[in-house]
Amino acid sequence: METSLITDDVKLGLLIIAIFIVAIIAFWPLMTVFIWAVAIAVALLPIHQRLSRIVKPSASATFITVWVLLLILLVMSLAASVLINNEKHIGDMALSMITGLKNTGLSSFLPSFTEAQLSNFDQTLKDLIIKTVLSLTGNIMQTLLSIIIFFLSLSMLLYYGEYIWDTITTALSPRLLDAVNKLSEISENTIYALIIVQISAAIISFILAIPFFYFLGYGNVLLFSTMVGFAMLIPLIGAQIMILILALYFLSLGDMRGVIAMLFVGYPLLSGWIDFYYRPMMMGKRVAVHPVIMMIGIFAGVPFMGIVGFIIGPVLIALVVIGAKLLAKEYCDPDL
Repeated sequence: METSLITDDVKLGLLIIAIFIVAIIAFWPLMTVFIWAVAIAVALLPIHQRLSRIVKPSASATFITVWVLLLILLVMSLAASVLINNEKHIGDMALSMITGLKNTGLSSFLPSFTEAQLSNFDQTLKDLIIKTVLSLTGNIMQTLLSIIIFFLSLSMLLYYGEYIWDTITTALSPRLLDAVNKLSEISENTIYALIIVQISAAIISFILAIPFFYFLGYGNVLLFSTMVGFAMLIPLIGAQIMILILALYFLSLGDMRGVIAMLFVGYPLLSGWIDFYYRPMMMGKRVAVHPVIMMIGIFAGVPFMGIVGFIIGPVLIALVVIGAKLLAKEYCDPDL
């Protein structure tokens, strides 16, 4: 009688892996939501650990999740308030760009409107915004469910995250566990740096934009600063696109001084040094990976994987670097 070479433990492991694969395939449309929930949970885990020393872990996870929700709602409300209060000025800006650049070579980069749409441009702009929001959200009910799943996942990951990790790694050998812990640590530090540094970059850009637009003398300082600050939250291209839009607006007004100031002072001050010095340097310090390598991860991740690539790209790059160091230490030079 032949004895199976595959033990029951291996069979059980293969069965669980198969279940995970089927679940991932079945819920693939929610993977972006889940990955962001994991990323936020990892970034907030140190706060959860400290708070759990004071209150129950369940209360800490709920408290942090509620505060994340409230902060998001607060920021969105403030942004919406600024945009609504300046709705007419935004419409005037867009109309000025469309009409002012109509007979230039830049007109091909701008959306085309009929005379009727231009004559009632405020309503045209509202319709365009509603259409854009609907195209981004797709199915409203599915979007709401995704938001609910995100916050439920965030709460559960904060509460059970350490337990899940301990369960996964408990059967590993000491040698393998040491390598996995190093890879896990670099992943956690990378995610923490990405999220915290991104938010801090947006805040810095907003603060610097206030005196810049004040001295530029166009008024609506809070509107312009808010637009630049929120654009900075969009990885890599957000702030640059917003600065380009504002430069085109000044060009449509015939103000070359404003265009030059926007491109040669505004870009380096509000975006350039943040994108190419502050963000990679801060991330490099946190994860002990060269800033240029981190920038490669961001530039490669976002275009090919979308918004979730902002997390996955740098994490994979960091894991590759640390993995190479572990292999070098193991097989080439034990003193590394």
